[in-house]
Formats: sequence, C-alpha cells, structure tokens
Amino acid sequence: MPKSITMRRSFIFILLLSCLWLLPSPESVAAADEKPKKTVLCLNSYHDGYQWSDGIMRGIRATLDNSPYKIDLQIEYMDAKRYHYEDVTRMLLRLYNEKFKNEKFDLLITSDNDAYSFATQYRDILFPGVPLVYCGVNFLNTDDTDSDNATGVIESFDLSKTLDVALRLHPNKRRIYVVGDSSTAGAAIKRQVQNQLARYGVPLAAEYWTDMSLRNVLERVERLDDDSFLFFIPYYQVIDGRFLTAEEVMQAISDRSSVPIYTAWEFLAGNGAVGGNMLSGYLHGQRAAQVALEILDGRSADEIPVYRETTGEYIFDYKVMQRLHLPMDLLPEGSTILNAPKAFYELSKELFWTIMVSFVLLVLVLVFLLLAMLERRRVERKIKDQLAFQETLMDTIPQLVSWKDADGRYLGINRAFSEFFGMDHSAGVANKTTHDIIRDPEYSSWAAAADKAVINKHEAFRKVRRKLMDAQGDPAWIEVNKVPIHDRAGQVVGVLSMADNITTELNLEKQLLQSQKMEAIGTLAGGIAHDFNNILTSIINSTELAVGDLDPDSVTTRDLERVLKAARRGGRVVKQILAFSRPSTEGFRPTDLGAVITEAVGLLESSMPRNIEVRAGIAPALSCVHADPTQIHQVVMNLCTNAFHALRGRGGLIKVGLDGTEVGPEDADLLGLTAGEYVRLTVEDNGPGIPSEIVDKIFDPFFTTKDKTEGTGLGLAVVHGIVHSHRGGLQVTAREGGGTVFTIYLPKGDGSGAGCEADGSETVAAGARILFVEDDRDQLATTPRLLETMGFEMTALESPAAALRMVGDDENRFDLVITDYDMPGMSGTQMAKDLAAVAPNLPIILVSGREDAVHAAADLPNIRMVVIKPYDKQDLSRAINAALTGERQGE
Repeated sequence: MPKSITMRRSFIFILLLSCLWLLPSPESVAAADEKPKKTVLCLNSYHDGYQWSDGIMRGIRATLDNSPYKIDLQIEYMDAKRYHYEDVTRMLLRLYNEKFKNEKFDLLITSDNDAYSFATQYRDILFPGVPLVYCGVNFLNTDDTDSDNATGVIESFDLSKTLDVALRLHPNKRRIYVVGDSSTAGAAIKRQVQNQLARYGVPLAAEYWTDMSLRNVLERVERLDDDSFLFFIPYYQVIDGRFLTAEEVMQAISDRSSVPIYTAWEFLAGNGAVGGNMLSGYLHGQRAAQVALEILDGRSADEIPVYRETTGEYIFDYKVMQRLHLPMDLLPEGSTILNAPKAFYELSKELFWTIMVSFVLLVLVLVFLLLAMLERRRVERKIKDQLAFQETLMDTIPQLVSWKDADGRYLGINRAFSEFFGMDHSAGVANKTTHDIIRDPEYSSWAAAADKAVINKHEAFRKVRRKLMDAQGDPAWIEVNKVPIHDRAGQVVGVLSMADNITTELNLEKQLLQSQKMEAIGTLAGGIAHDFNNILTSIINSTELAVGDLDPDSVTTRDLERVLKAARRGGRVVKQILAFSRPSTEGFRPTDLGAVITEAVGLLESSMPRNIEVRAGIAPALSCVHADPTQIHQVVMNLCTNAFHALRGRGGLIKVGLDGTEVGPEDADLLGLTAGEYVRLTVEDNGPGIPSEIVDKIFDPFFTTKDKTEGTGLGLAVVHGIVHSHRGGLQVTAREGGGTVFTIYLPKGDGSGAGCEADGSETVAAGARILFVEDDRDQLATTPRLLETMGFEMTALESPAAALRMVGDDENRFDLVITDYDMPGMSGTQMAKDLAAVAPNLPIILVSGREDAVHAAADLPNIRMVVIKPYDKQDLSRAINAALTGERQGE
C-alpha cells in the first residue's frame, strides 16, 4: 500500500478519535440537567426600555445564567417613572396579592427606590420570609437599609470626581445647577448631591431645578451666566401626552444650553453631556446578582454587608468637547472617549485580515526558504569542520564530559572536566587511567568499576549521585551518567561519561527545606500565641488592678507582683517563640549597627570569664541599616552566648566584626538575596566547631546539644527569624584552624551611621475620652478599669455595631477608639474603615494577639497604633500618647 494512503488513513482515524473525545459524556449532560432550580422574582421600579434599569437587568441575567442553579427569573415592571408611585401602589398590591398568592419564591430582587420601598412596606403580606436583595437604591443613612433578612447594593456615585474634571476644564465655574425631578429616586439623588457638595473642597453655589417643565428648563438654560454649569439627574417629561426619555430630555437641554452639562450615569453618555465619572447599570446589576447567589448558596442576608463602594469610570463625548473647545489632554488617564473620529489609517475588517493572512503566508514562505538555506549551510559546515566543531561543542557544555576506550583509558575530556579536577586542558589525557587523573581514591575506584560494568553488561548508568573532592580539596557532589559507545557493527568500544555539578542545587534544596520547615512551625506557633496572648493580657491587667487596690507593703501585693512578673515573662516567651518565624517589624528605623554592636560587646566583655576574650572590629563610616536595634542586639547576644558555651571548658577568642561588602549574583542566589551592597556582621570563635551531621538542624526550634537546664533550643531559631525579617541572609561556615563563623548580610541603607535616628522621648497623655471595644469578657471587665485608674474617661462596648452607632450619633463624643482585631461579625480593621466614613479624624488603636494585625492595618490611616498582646499599663500609656499626638507607628 502506498505510504501517502497509509498516512491519510491514520490522520482520519486520529481526527475521529479527537471528535469522540471532545463530545460531552452522558454523565456531564445528565449533570447539567440536574442543576437545582431556584425561583427569583425581580421587582423593577420602572419600565422595560429605561436604559438604566435595563442595564441592571442585563447584569443580573448575565450573572444568574452562569450560576450553578437553574434560575426561573420573573420580572414585574412597576412603571414608576411614567406613573406616580402613590397612584399605583394600591393597585399593584391588589394585583400582586392575587397574582402571587399560590407562588413561592426563593429570593426577591428589587431595582431602584420605588420597588425597594414597595417591597419593604408589603413584603410581610406578599412575600413573607423571602430574603430581599436590592440594587439601584440611593440612600445616605445606614439605618435606611437596616432591614431584616435583606441586603444589597447602594447606587453611590462620586460627585467629587466629576467636579474635579469639570473645574479643571472650566476653572472659572462657580455655580452648579442640578436638574432633576422629585420622584423617590430623584429626591434621594438630590440628597446625595447636597451632602457631597457640602464636603467638597471648592465652594460652589448650588441651585436645584426639580419638577420644572422642559419648557421652563429650556428658557432658563439660555440665560445662564458663563460661570455656571449643569448637573443632570435622569428624569422623564410628558409633553402633549407623549413621554420623553431621560436621554431625549438631556439632548433637548444640551441643544439650547449655553453652558456645559455633566452627569454621573453611563446610559446618558452621548446625549449632549460633556461627560463625568459615570455609574454602569450593567456592573451594578452584576454585583447585586453576586450577592443574590451568596444567599441562594445558603448564606443569611443579614450576614452579608451592604455594598456601598463607587464603581464609576470616566466617560466623555468627543463631539461635545470639540464644540465647547475643551482640551483632551486635561482628561483623567484611562478615560473612555465616545464619538471619537476614526484614524485615517484604519482599515475595514475584511481588508485587514486579507493583508494579515497574506503577510503570514509570506513570512512562512520566507521562513521555509531561510530554514532550507540554513540547513544546507549547516550540513556543509559539519562536513568541513566536524572535528573542530566537536571540540568546541564539548568545551562549551557545562557538564563534565569524558570518553574512554574499552580498556578504561581516556580518549578525551572537555574543558569543564579539566577545570573541575584542576588539570591543564592543553596537556592531553591520552592513555591515562582514572587513577592517574582523579585524586579522590574512593571515587576513582568506583568510577573504574562502573566503566567495567558498562562495557561488560552493555547497560548505561543513569543519574548516580556521588560525593568527591574537587580541585581545591572542597567536598562536592556530582550526578553521573555513563553510556556505552558503539561502533558501526554495534560492538561496545568505549564509555562516554557525563556528570553534572549539583553542589549548588543541593545547597539550595537544603535552604528550601529549612524555610518550609520554619514556615510550618511558625504557623503553628502563631495560632497558639494568639490565644495565649489573650489569656496573658487578662492576667496582667487584672493583676495590675488588684495591686492598685492593696497596700504596697502587704504580703498579698508582693505575691501579686510575682504573678505580674511571671505573666510578663510568659509574654516575652511567646514573642520569642514567634520570633523565629515572623519577627515583628515594629521598631524598625535607620540604625547605626556600629553603636549597637559596641554596646553588645561591652556587655559581653564584662560578663565573660577571664579565659575567654571578646574582640570587636567595626569598620568606620558604615551606612545605616533599616533595622530594629533591639533585635540586632539579641542576634549578637545569642550568637556570642553559643560561642561562650563552645569555649567555656577550654577558653578562647570570640571575634565580632562589622564591615561593608558587595554580594555577587552567585553568592546572592545561595543566600536567597538580591545582588548588591550589604553590611556584613560576623561572629566567629576558635572552638571545636559544629559537627557536619547537625549543621542542617541548628536553626530548628527546640534543637539543642546542651543540657535541658542550659538552653531552650530557640537561640539560633530566633536569630534565623530576625535575619529573615530584616530581608537579610545568614551563612554558617567552618573556621580555618577550628571553630565556627556565623556571617549575616543586612541590606545597606541610605546615608552614613552619623545620620541615623535616635529614640524619641515620650510624654504622658491623660484625661481623654476613650471608647474601648472588645469581645473578650475578661478584658472588657479589666482594661477599661485599668485605663480609668490612669485618668481616662472610659466607655466599654462588646459589639462593634453598637460602637459604630454611638460614634455615628456624635462623631465628637470620643477622642480615641481602642478596638480588638479579632471579633465575631466584624473585625477591628473593618470597623476602622466604617469609622473613617463617619468620623475621619477619630484616631484608633488596634490591639491583637497576632502579628498579622500590623500588616492588616498598614493601609488604614486612622489606625495610629497597633499594640500586640499581652500589654500592660505602660504599653497602653505609650500607645495612647502616640495616637493622640498624631504619630503613625506599629507598622
């Protein structure tokens, strides 16, 4: 059978198999038919054809259609734009009561204010127990949406963004005319505009035109002064019994207006307005449908917070801007431009694809021709220069390559092989054996035996790892492959050996395993520490209160002081446990490491026995390092303490050095750093050194070679964690002549040590009015009392929601809020966000048993301090003073 026919049949067979594989399986079809069914009723305030609510419905449908449910969506239009809400309410109530008396819905969705008002007023009659999701609703107060079994999306637009652009394009404008109606939605939007104008930074005189006929509006806009502009709210007009849409009304006003028009609704764009930061009905509906799916999944509506974020985008009309002679370069970056003219070089779709296909074909032809030419030249070059090419190729391979004859004598080696074993590449290795070239006797014996096995058994050796000494005498690891070399008759005539130097890879694997181990232990320690810190906080605060109520000289007072001392020591132990995995970055500042090392060495010199000498070598004019001096002090003390334990029986020398260095790319990879300039801290001793079999374990928490009464096994683990938190690197090496060298690399900062900051002094703040929010009953009962003894006026609450209501009623009632981070229902950071909306100038202190709270509060400007539990009276005093004086700390 011809070869072409066979290939054609094979191709058809493969194509049929692919089609069968792509067909959906019966199980998948059955699974699609088994989607659970949900019945959803949507009440639309307006009518089909109103672009704003139509956009909302498109967003709702698009999201529900892609849900895991089979949604039976029923839509009722209330037509409140063309007929007054009060006139049709009773009729709709009777209609819906009769229409839906035998129907049961899983969810009720309302679009815009009138439908929401109708649903909340009559839902107990028409839809008892059915959860409600509302959207397109304009509210200003939190209580307006505080309904049972209901949540939704607020139609919130950012007027300030539109005003910013308007005043940038028209810097002479001083008056704004708001054109709208007095419908439910129109009145709510008017309130939003009034509130936002009151908070806007530039004073604008505002006038509101509501319930005016189109004729009156047209007469007025023709006489407006040049220092004014219009803001259009969607509303309908009835002229001679015919309804004019909001788009038609705005276009009519634009045709007669002598001043620019701005708006905040996307569906009005392109009808005479310059533009603005506009809301999208489609995105609004999508968000509401996402909330609806959460409820259909089983989540309670009361648990889902009301979505109040603004989702507008900048949209402008090119034709209107050209008519008003407005510059395009003043528009915000990323703005959408409507009606922009097409570029002269734009092509039709058919012509474009014709050109592209032709171009691709020409490129393919050119590529084929080029490949044919390159292949011809490659063959010619291979025939002429094969020997030279083979030598060059072998020398450029990074692997260690060698080939031998059947007697085990070398025929050739590449440059990487000669450099690894310290040979002169030009000297030649012909007729030499493995024992003649490789100095490591153990590896030489193994290699010779392996060569014989390959020749005798005609089998290859693959990926065999062996340890040996390199040319410098340092231990190294290689991964060896040995394969037989055959002649034309198929006989084995030699052995080809290839080896990869995997020393660096193994070191990196060890670092990765160490990092993963530390991360796992750190996660466990963090969870335990959170609960333990809460317990210690209650113990410390309760004990401080008890001490304050007793005679200072009594036996009970001394007993309680011992309890307080033990609890504080427990807190320090918890922080030490956390230090090896996630040390806190609180207290980081530009630090002169020379001063820190000098202080640590001074303490060590006074505490070391006479047979142990401590010597420091600090280079002058070193750069500052962004570090916590207390943690760096702890690193030096821990390393020197380990060195002391190694030297105490025999005496010796401990050297602490500090200088600057340049870390190259290769060393940076081994250390997990970025290549560049670093400050290097070294601590070395001339003791017995660390046994090689435990070097990989010395940074493990609780690993120690000391007696249980001498150490906890946390010293080096804490050092590892602190260096990691400073974005530094740590290296342990054996000291020449005996001993151990710990080398730490810390990123170089800006400026010299002389410019490093010093600690600031503290003042004491008292008499402030403080709101304390905490879900832990013990701390709620103790901490406010402790603060009262310090002279503060305290209010203690267990509920974050109650705290928000109290601040919302009077934003000037408190000078400071202290809140816990982990609370049921609402976290401390979420409460801080909500407080920023009602009282933006109210400072907040966040307390937590987790270090994660520092990162969670980093982007919230009203959180002035983060206090990690356990805390005592002094900690609270310092934090309150810093928060009330406007400092931003704890990050």
